[in-house]
Amino acid sequence: MIQKNEFIYHEEGEFYYVTSEMVKKAHTEQEAKDFHEWMGGQTCGMTPDGEMAIYSWDYERWCRQGKRTEQCSYDWD
Repeated sequence: MIQKNEFIYHEEGEFYYVTSEMVKKAHTEQEAKDFHEWMGGQTCGMTPDGEMAIYSWDYERWCRQGKRTEQCSYDWD
C-alpha cells in the first residue's frame, strides 16, 4: 500500500495524488489491474509534466473498500 507520506502534493491544484507507476510498484500486478478497472470513469488530475494524477482520496477509498473492481455512487465520499 502506498503510504500517506509518499503522496505527491500538486501545488497548482492543491491536492495530493499518486501515479499509476506508484500503484504498480506498491501492489501486485492483479491489484494494479483491478485498481485501474475500478477507476474507470473517475476524474483525475494532471501533473505539471502531463502525467495522470490519481487523487489520493480515490486511492485510499479503493484500499479501504477492499480493492474491488467496480464502484457505485453510494460508495463515494
